[in-house]
Amino acid sequence: MDSKKHIFFGGLNELRAIAAFSVIMHHIELFKYRDKLASLFDSKYTAYFIEHLGKNGVHLFFVLSGFLITYLLLSEKKKNNRIDFKKFYLRRVFRIWPLYYVIILISLFLIPALVNSFQIFSITPSYYNRITDSSNYDLTAILLYALFLPNFALYAGKVIVGASQSWSVGVEEQFYIVWPIIVSFVTRKVIAVVFGAILIAFIMINLQFPNSLLGTLAAVIPFEFMAIGALGGYFFSEYSEAITQYTKSKSIYIAVLLLIGFLIAVPVFTLYIQNIILGFVFLLLILVSINQSNPITFRNKYFSYLGNISYGIYMYHPFVMFLLFPIFYKILAFYNNIFAFNIGIYIGIPALTVFISYISFTYIEKRFIKIKDSKFKTL
Repeated sequence: MDSKKHIFFGGLNELRAIAAFSVIMHHIELFKYRDKLASLFDSKYTAYFIEHLGKNGVHLFFVLSGFLITYLLLSEKKKNNRIDFKKFYLRRVFRIWPLYYVIILISLFLIPALVNSFQIFSITPSYYNRITDSSNYDLTAILLYALFLPNFALYAGKVIVGASQSWSVGVEEQFYIVWPIIVSFVTRKVIAVVFGAILIAFIMINLQFPNSLLGTLAAVIPFEFMAIGALGGYFFSEYSEAITQYTKSKSIYIAVLLLIGFLIAVPVFTLYIQNIILGFVFLLLILVSINQSNPITFRNKYFSYLGNISYGIYMYHPFVMFLLFPIFYKILAFYNNIFAFNIGIYIGIPALTVFISYISFTYIEKRFIKIKDSKFKTL
């Protein structure tokens, strides 16, 4: 961590990249399954893994956000005796909103226009049927997506192709609204208790009242994963030396990786409980990954860069799938070779997604990041 310039934890970008590509893999296989092509969903050996891989990637993002935002807020409060709400919210606005609204515009206007202009897009029924369903583009849907409530839109069945993945960005934004208020007004002595209480409350609501209004709300805004990360952020801010000492072990890192591999592939508990357990193991992975004293934690400059643009990778990949799947369907129909088809989509979709994300980051997002870092710095 470089404290001279700003707080930065090495190893987190690599985790962001892995989480983003996990979501892409899940969506590729889900797309194939919905269009009745051979998919990992079809095998009993891989069905559980691939069905939940996307959500696991998102949960890793949530735990990471809870950890990092909590640590930053506590550091700011400790340094300045207060949290500058205006700067905090504006930093989030300048980082999240520009790309979010680019995706909304692409999804509301460009994708339907392409479908109406080119017949090739009609050969992918899972996308085509959603795009031509006008109920997905009614005023309610547009308002929910425009007002950063895509998680509520998705719950209401409003699936806008190219934008539905933004449900998790909506959850993050709602988390950003609430969390600085909690950290600001709760004393450091009891804040861990508050985080724990939020976590337990969400778990109890999900287990005891899943079909109630409260249960629905808890499912739509799964703050329990942020709370898991927040506990880690608090304890790392208070006991960083002790945590660093324990997490420098190679054996700990290997054990965490093996446990994650097991839990994402093998159902042991009910799905919700397994997700909560995985959330805590993800937190352990974060704490080990940021430890510069651990010699075997994953560090890679290419994955670090991909993690740096992972917001774009996450947001653009459904648009890229929409563009490329019809082309690969044509190739499959012509050559009747499912192997070549899969090689093509698993190279073409990630490659084009990374390229578009690079262009977006370099020429759009960076402009707003510079404003964020120059005008609204808090630490």
